[in-house]
Amino acid sequence: MEITTMLKIHSGLFKSITTGCLLAAGIATSASVLARDLTYGSYLPPQHPTSTGISAFLEEVEKRTDGSITYSFFPSGAAASGKEMLSAVRDGMIDGGFLVTVYYPTAIPANTTISDLSFWDQNSLIATAASIDTVLTGCPQCLEEFEEHDVQFLASYATPPYQAMCKDEFASGFEPDGMRMRVAGEEIGRWVSQIGGIPVNIPNNESYEAMERSQLDCVIGATSWLKSLSLSEVANSVVDLPMGAFLGGSLLNIRNSVWEELTVSERNAIIESTPVGVARTIFEYQKEEAEVREAASDQGIRFVPVSDQMKQIRGEFMQAQVERAAATASDRGVEDANQIVENFIANLEKWEQLLADPDITEQQYAALLKSEIYDKAF
Repeated sequence: MEITTMLKIHSGLFKSITTGCLLAAGIATSASVLARDLTYGSYLPPQHPTSTGISAFLEEVEKRTDGSITYSFFPSGAAASGKEMLSAVRDGMIDGGFLVTVYYPTAIPANTTISDLSFWDQNSLIATAASIDTVLTGCPQCLEEFEEHDVQFLASYATPPYQAMCKDEFASGFEPDGMRMRVAGEEIGRWVSQIGGIPVNIPNNESYEAMERSQLDCVIGATSWLKSLSLSEVANSVVDLPMGAFLGGSLLNIRNSVWEELTVSERNAIIESTPVGVARTIFEYQKEEAEVREAASDQGIRFVPVSDQMKQIRGEFMQAQVERAAATASDRGVEDANQIVENFIANLEKWEQLLADPDITEQQYAALLKSEIYDKAF
């Protein structure tokens, strides 16, 4: 065989091998950029403000990654209950989930310190920003706790100040003695005990049935629950006094082992999507609160004023919460608990100034979270 012919054969064989290798590499490359379908869980129903915010976050991630990350969202406890959510993320059953500190105060005690300052939530926009800022920029312990459970923290949030929604109409004024009240966590439970009530710690999605069966007299929570949890069907009054709130936890997160596998651009997309989800949650709460209060009046639900004495008791409770939150955290093994408390209160003051405009929009709020927290923390 002539040398030139042999060269052509080998050249053709080389080209075939090379083409095959390139095709294989192309297939592998294509496979590596195929959409990663992740899962996210919440124990609350799809119409709840937190679920609306989570959905906005997930959709934003999909958009910003051009579909390299997609999400399946499982609300209403379809993936895990509120109490099981942390272990569900840690054990890989889901890739992220709405984590509520009050269900695991000993597992994430540093984070629970912030939740124990619930009566300091006077404005949900301010308290949300202060909570996120504290965890991401001023509480290494908080981040380490989540990492121990294979969770990459992204955001916490704060509800509007809680009020008591009750079966009684309180025609003669608010009289809490002996009333069984649904609470979230030790602090609101302590408040209920102080005013003579009986605290009952159950998930808020079980509140409707408990009130319907007269196992509860009141539910302490966001008045938006009159709509989102259908409590307007079983409540006849709303006590017009802030009674703490929920703040802290982790509304948005991703399993850390998944986070570490993502590309830099995918991580950035998730980080940039987080303020969008947080802002949607808070503004959905605000919108729903306004709508629900108006609808409740039309439905005959009575808004009950409280005495000056009750207001004074609440003010004293709020001040005492500072020292108590630090002491409780220390008992749970948190180091420098006073520093966490001080950082959070300082961040409340900081964000009160940053959010001085009462007409701030959802988009402006998200942009401020990004520039003041996420651009600095990641």
